Amino acid sequence: MGKMFGFLFLLAILLPYGQGFPSNKSAFSRSVGVLLPMQANGDSASGDTVIVTEIRSLSEVTVTAFNTSRRLLDMPGSVSMIPPGRIERENSLTVLPLLNQASGVFAHMGTLNTSRITIRGIGARVPYATGKIRAYLNQIPLTNGSGISILEHIDPSVIERIEITKGPASSAYGAGLGGTVNITARQPFGRAPSIGVSTRAGSYGLLSNVISFDGGNDRLASSLLYSRTRNEGFRENNSYRRDALTSVTQWRLADRTLFTALVAWSDMKGHIPSSVDSMTHFTAPRSAAQNWLRTKGYEDTEKLLAGVSGLHRFSERFTLQAGLFSTLHNEKEMRPFDVLFEQRKSAGSRIKGSYYLRLGQAAIEVMGGAELFFEDFRYGTYENIGGVGVQGDQISDHQELIRTANFFLQSEVEVGRLNASAGLNVHTSRTGYSDLSLIGGMDRSEVYNYGVILSPRVSANYRYLPFQALFVTLSHGFSPPALSETLTPEGFVNPGIRPETSWSVEAGLRGNLWGHRVFYDLSAYRMRVEDLLVAERVGADAWVGKNAGESVHRGLEAEIQLVLLRDPRSADDGFAFGQPLHRRSRGRVGLKETGSWWRPTELSLRPVLTVNHFRFTDFVDRETDYSGNQVPGIPALVLGLGADAGFAGGLYAQGHFHYVGEMPMDDANSRYTEAYALLDLTAGYQGTLRQWHFNAFVKVNNMTNQHYASMILVNAPSFGNNPPRYYYPGMPRHFMTGLKIHYYF
Repeated sequence: MGKMFGFLFLLAILLPYGQGFPSNKSAFSRSVGVLLPMQANGDSASGDTVIVTEIRSLSEVTVTAFNTSRRLLDMPGSVSMIPPGRIERENSLTVLPLLNQASGVFAHMGTLNTSRITIRGIGARVPYATGKIRAYLNQIPLTNGSGISILEHIDPSVIERIEITKGPASSAYGAGLGGTVNITARQPFGRAPSIGVSTRAGSYGLLSNVISFDGGNDRLASSLLYSRTRNEGFRENNSYRRDALTSVTQWRLADRTLFTALVAWSDMKGHIPSSVDSMTHFTAPRSAAQNWLRTKGYEDTEKLLAGVSGLHRFSERFTLQAGLFSTLHNEKEMRPFDVLFEQRKSAGSRIKGSYYLRLGQAAIEVMGGAELFFEDFRYGTYENIGGVGVQGDQISDHQELIRTANFFLQSEVEVGRLNASAGLNVHTSRTGYSDLSLIGGMDRSEVYNYGVILSPRVSANYRYLPFQALFVTLSHGFSPPALSETLTPEGFVNPGIRPETSWSVEAGLRGNLWGHRVFYDLSAYRMRVEDLLVAERVGADAWVGKNAGESVHRGLEAEIQLVLLRDPRSADDGFAFGQPLHRRSRGRVGLKETGSWWRPTELSLRPVLTVNHFRFTDFVDRETDYSGNQVPGIPALVLGLGADAGFAGGLYAQGHFHYVGEMPMDDANSRYTEAYALLDLTAGYQGTLRQWHFNAFVKVNNMTNQHYASMILVNAPSFGNNPPRYYYPGMPRHFMTGLKIHYYF
């Protein structure tokens, strides 16, 4: 690991000097800046800034990770930001392809409704879901009381920006073991009043329609979006349907108060082809697992999120933010071995106070607050008669009453070019388990509580040159076990199960080079995870958890934005690569100048590199010693390259190359996936005519028709004489075409 930090130090010495000196905003101005719409280089972050802003001044973009608003250049830790323009241009059906463009993040995508997100290797061994990672939509938790984060329900059309905090470094969000995904929905302020319609159609019966409305004034604004997506899928038993309605309203009261309300409803039904064995994966990838095909397995989920938050500036020194949220989640899953019903009702609140003061040359901001979360989780199973999808008698009935609380205290000190930060998260949780079915006449009800967990963080960022900075971070994180991971094979709670914990140290460099044509973000880290939770499968749907050892995660991450060509005349166009018009562009009429259609206006590249070295250091499971083996489910090398090109006449093109190295599929490292490379290409045309803005495009995914596994089931079991089913086959070459039209009032 010392070689990694030495490499970063050498880069810091060799990097050339930047140009000019950045503005030095105080910590207080950064904190209260959220009274206005989140800004990037002076423009609204509503998806309306041009691509030039994204690349040329990325270091000036404001991000809100680590519980404070700062320029990305000054952030004391690893943060990946997916900006509005990239989300719009990707035209993805779920958020997963967007997350795969960030270094350190690897998302398995089995189907549109089956996925697993990992950050720095954390969560790789969680079956069928995303665990040990926190996720939020407008500060509303997307992580349920069992520790599972569900992002598949969110239509990317709703998303304005994504910030990914990597590693256990964000004390305000529970010091999650892997990190935190913060999603910001469309912000009404700054968006021109408009009505929009978008239609996408493609291979395997894809049809997606989106209707949007934005309206309001400088005091009250609303954004409403409805989307409907249908897809038959390329595999058997692979059809998918999702309807979603999202409303965001913002109300600015005087200049000191801002209220935001969000309501997001979704209804999703996705059939489940499940994983297949090696022979099927290579010879008949369109096939579903026979037991899932026979029962016509599916999951049918309806979800409602609602939240309201307010920010008020009491004085020039004191600011208070508070919010209330609630979630309703109902799910039915038809499985070969039974029928599962889940119902979750959750509610909670977040509050944060910030106080600013100056002591000599030092600007100091002290923050404190809490997040309270309550969930009533009711679940049970019924017979699947004959395994053919006919519901029978009830088998089990359970209830969990979950209460968690996170209290945090954080201080930020800015002295000249140095920013220092220290934070502490205090976590406590209580789960009351009720066995309502009393199987065998035994009451297995119990209360589980793993005590209080303290997670500190200290970090610093220093701009050693005007536009070059380095940062270091030392932090503690944890991942609480779900109640299901504490149960013994007999169904009793095992109070000896402990949360996974980790200490992480990282260092990084970021900055601008060559007249702001290059922005780079490099980091190296070492994370030691103790009390690893092992999910041992003891039946078709029976898992038993236990603490089995520790692992060490080492890695290098790099993200670069490179502008090869930048035409200053395109900088104020108000839209680029499918982004909607900005308020300042209202009333523009006519097409772009016709005499220079082929004049290039933008050409940029986005290389992304992730190098992983994850090993078990002390891991014994069922008397087998796996110490020294690779942590399965994570490739050692991931390389991405995005490219964007634009022309004065309105034509544009983009491409994305994604290389994934081989990865072990089990703890014994006895089987590996094959490395693969994917290439996606998009070409389109956009323009304006009076008050109309339109964008037509064609996209080809997996251009080279690569055969690969888009998701694997780590440590896949084998029942009877059947081979283990490790593989979710990835989609072959497929196409999409779309048309987006906006009318601006």
